[in-house]
Amino acid sequence: MVLNIKKFMEKYPNITVTRDRQFTGEMDDFEKMEVLTARASEGTLPDVFYSPLAAEAYDRELTLDLTPYIESDEEADSISDNARSFMMSYDGEEIYGVPWMSVSQFPAINLKLLKENNISIPSYDWTYEEYENLRSEVAQLTPSKPIFPGIIDFSELGPHYFDSIPNGWKGYNSETERWDFSGSPKFGEWFELVAKEGKQGLHFYDLTEEERVSKVGNLGWPWGDGLEAIGNVWMYALSSDVNELVKNREMDIDIYPMPQAPEGGSTSLHGYYDTLSISSSLSDDLVKAEAAFQLVKWLSFGEEGLLSKWSLIDEYSGLEEDAPLRAEDSLMDFIQGWPVTTDKDVLAQHPFVKGFAADSPLAIFNFEAFKSEEFQQQLSNPIPFPRNMPAVANAFNNLDTWTLKNKIKDEGVRFGDIAAEWDETMNAYLDDYLRQYNK
Repeated sequence: MVLNIKKFMEKYPNITVTRDRQFTGEMDDFEKMEVLTARASEGTLPDVFYSPLAAEAYDRELTLDLTPYIESDEEADSISDNARSFMMSYDGEEIYGVPWMSVSQFPAINLKLLKENNISIPSYDWTYEEYENLRSEVAQLTPSKPIFPGIIDFSELGPHYFDSIPNGWKGYNSETERWDFSGSPKFGEWFELVAKEGKQGLHFYDLTEEERVSKVGNLGWPWGDGLEAIGNVWMYALSSDVNELVKNREMDIDIYPMPQAPEGGSTSLHGYYDTLSISSSLSDDLVKAEAAFQLVKWLSFGEEGLLSKWSLIDEYSGLEEDAPLRAEDSLMDFIQGWPVTTDKDVLAQHPFVKGFAADSPLAIFNFEAFKSEEFQQQLSNPIPFPRNMPAVANAFNNLDTWTLKNKIKDEGVRFGDIAAEWDETMNAYLDDYLRQYNK
């Protein structure tokens, strides 16, 4: 990002951008929020900053309203629907910032495992039923072989994917602004299926330590050890995962779009939107505010800025192996997440869409799924983790959805028997946190 900012300053030599060193260290989102608040009270809030918890940043009046800038910018018309909704403050009054990227989790398939066991490889337009059929074929082999079906991790997106709960992250309903596990019966059926499979020994992590050692020896990462047919890959980890799995471990894997959801559900990815906001103090300096917005646009949805960022890959490819920064080693540092623009002409220039030369070390990142316009749109428009909804991020700290599966597996309860209890608990947490807000 800093290298791309230097290119921004080359285009706009009258604008100088300096990096605030306090924010280069490791801090979680809650710590960053407190530092930003303290800096605002001191009058030293950065002109442009990462907005870690958007609802809190807006509630504490740290952010400049970007509505007039977005509404007058033609390229902003291509910002994806979910990202645009995410940019809006919870009271609908202001645009508090612009996501510079979405970071999604998507499925991957171990092609080598399927080929070795004569299992058909699905097409990219697969359905949920085809996904489960594939897993069932692997499950038939699991008792006699050290392989496992694996799963797509629906634990967080499930209520949206299976039951079309609005937003649906971990059961949160963005329309009612309450947790809604009770309204997610098909999500519950999925958890009950996963719990049943765990009892049958179809999941690596549900085996006892003795059972794992007996079945796979000292291996401890079933997807990375080539033991699972289906895995999950986060966009931010794609570079390290592909280098490790494909280059170092010589696995044959492929990236897949989400399978078409079953009837009553909504096909989508889940992800995070990392957002840049502009200091509310710039409301008194419109010239500087305009410069700050142009920088935010350059780093997020603007075509020129995106092409500038992606051009860095060529600049940092083919360098000596001891060079401090090489695209071959850290590709995702250059790509980061997926842009929030839905402009097909811009996305056609994305490095994963264009692909890399066959003789390039980066050719291991040539996954055909990225050429699918439908998948590109999924990546630009994932269902967002609701940082922009008051107190939801705080309440999430009290929720591990895999506990639902473990209660079903270990205690024999049904999802429907405990869903209302979870709703009551999470909504109580939500109400407690909501009392901390000013607006």
